[in-house]
Amino acid sequence: MSTKPSNCPGCGAPLLPSDDTCPFCGEVIAGVPPLGGPARPEPAAAAPLAPTAGLRSEEEVAAVGTEPPPWEARREFGFWNALWLTWRDSVFRPVQFFRRLPPRGGLGPALGYSVLLALVALVFSLYWGLVEGTLTGQEEGALAVGVSSFVVLIVWLVFVIPLYVAALFAMAAILHLSFVIVGAGRRSFEATFRAIAYSSGPAAFAIFPFFGPLFSTVWGTVLVFIAVREVQRTSNGRAALGFTLPLIAFLGLFLVLALLLSLLMSVADISPPA
Repeated sequence: MSTKPSNCPGCGAPLLPSDDTCPFCGEVIAGVPPLGGPARPEPAAAAPLAPTAGLRSEEEVAAVGTEPPPWEARREFGFWNALWLTWRDSVFRPVQFFRRLPPRGGLGPALGYSVLLALVALVFSLYWGLVEGTLTGQEEGALAVGVSSFVVLIVWLVFVIPLYVAALFAMAAILHLSFVIVGAGRRSFEATFRAIAYSSGPAAFAIFPFFGPLFSTVWGTVLVFIAVREVQRTSNGRAALGFTLPLIAFLGLFLVLALLLSLLMSVADISPPA
């Protein structure tokens, strides 16, 4: 009879009894014989991984992903300080932030962070729309914009937030499946979801008019790539392939549907006259 180690023999990260592979470095966890047999020694503390082909380096996973973001320690940091520190590090120091992000920690905190940033983006988008309506010089126009903005906010809160959450889960599921197919999904769906949710920081750039939404879209796309790549501990090439595969599948489906529609239209044209 054998028992599994409580820490990964490769990187020293903590393990759950159900783990067959280390969620931090991917090493296969073998059973360790009990006392009396030739036991494999466990490291006393986490150690950096040895250079291995296929793993990214900064001392090869310089952090094995065991430092939760301040947002997940709000009682210690305070709500606003935790929000600011998490936003700052995820947006401006993404490689270091997502390399340290634990693949476990629950979906709730990451989801709450993402929804909060989406609300900030919505509120400021409506605000700048109201300002634009006011600057037209037409009071009735400004009033109409204000009322419509309030209605949109209520509708967004009631209906769009659930759709946003569903879209976030769908995006994470599609991307994670794609990464698994190309051999880049070293960690679980939870890790992919947390990476995508914590990459929502650029949405806050909606506080700036004109260039804010554009910058948010561009940097947000880049940030998602960095986040999933670092959390999944994969290379640029595999990450790029993982992001491209859903687009290829979508284009293929579109072409198939277009072909079927063309065939149906041709059959309709061939039908004999009455």
